[in-house]
Amino acid sequence: MLKKMTPDFAVKESLRENVKFIINVGSSLEGSKKSLEYSRLYNNVFASVGVHPHDAGDFKDKDLAALEALVKRDGISNNNRNKKIVAIGETGFDYFRNLSPKKDQIKAFISQIELALKCNLPLIVHDRDAHADILKILGSYSSGKSKKLKAVVHCFSGSTDFAFKCLELGLFISFTGIITFPNAKSLGETVKEVPIDKIFIETDAPFLAPQEKRGQENYPGFVKYVAYKIAELKNMSIAEVAIITSKNAEIFFSLV
Repeated sequence: MLKKMTPDFAVKESLRENVKFIINVGSSLEGSKKSLEYSRLYNNVFASVGVHPHDAGDFKDKDLAALEALVKRDGISNNNRNKKIVAIGETGFDYFRNLSPKKDQIKAFISQIELALKCNLPLIVHDRDAHADILKILGSYSSGKSKKLKAVVHCFSGSTDFAFKCLELGLFISFTGIITFPNAKSLGETVKEVPIDKIFIETDAPFLAPQEKRGQENYPGFVKYVAYKIAELKNMSIAEVAIITSKNAEIFFSLV
């Protein structure tokens, strides 16, 4: 069993690993509240608020209102929203474990897309074995007034073809330590094909520790191993990968 490291240790160690910003991703209402709490404790930590598809079966209108209240609470800038909340999510579909009915996952996803648009925030998308529905719903927001929707498919594990379809919708793609696994050759080929200016790197902590640290609790400082692998696959320097992907995220999430 993984030993749970403290937030203070994770933040300080990540800083020592030159991780400039940390986004703590909410996956439930309570988790979103905790994420916001941590963002208030550390200057370089930001929060996203959202409800994961696993919990979509219990997602009610009052929960959506509660998420919106978190975004607006203490907001004194950025259109009267809390400047430490930088995204809505993670939200989307998970047809691998299917812990919530599909209709509830759809309702929760659309509700959170609409909240992201209302609050002028980007969306963090969870996609597992649900490529067609992700493309269908996000595609319906890719034209007209909703063209302002910004979204990233986090913890990407799809095919190159799916990646290209995401890029056609204007989505960003975020890779984790999965790309370092020996059995992830196909995903490595996808990394090669996705333009570096459309890539984010992440850890999905505390899960998916990179191959070099398998069995250990993942934390943001391990993001460097994802950057090393991308540099290797794309024949780029680690400095180039770090600078470009960091700038991608800083602009997308309005961190600077």
